[in-house]
Amino acid sequence: MTNKRRTEITIETHTVTIIRTRGKSLVFCEICRAEAEIFSTPQIISVFHLEFAEIKKLFQNNRIHFVGSTEMLCGNSLADYFESNKTTNKKGAIQ
Repeated sequence: MTNKRRTEITIETHTVTIIRTRGKSLVFCEICRAEAEIFSTPQIISVFHLEFAEIKKLFQNNRIHFVGSTEMLCGNSLADYFESNKTTNKKGAIQ
């Protein structure tokens, strides 16, 4: 009998997305109960290649939230959502 050796190689990859804005806009988020950087819906759509309907669905399912009565998204909720859902879709966006 011959002893066959098998070598298995596992490769893990990670993607980091950094969104830089000219001036940080920090506001108090009532839901997070903490200061949060805010992002506009168009920023999130362009960076993560999401459709507005996807953002609306995430909001309705309490996965992400808007800050106050503005159209700005809470950075804390976005970070939590994307950290817990690290799979990528066909467009390359994290879901």
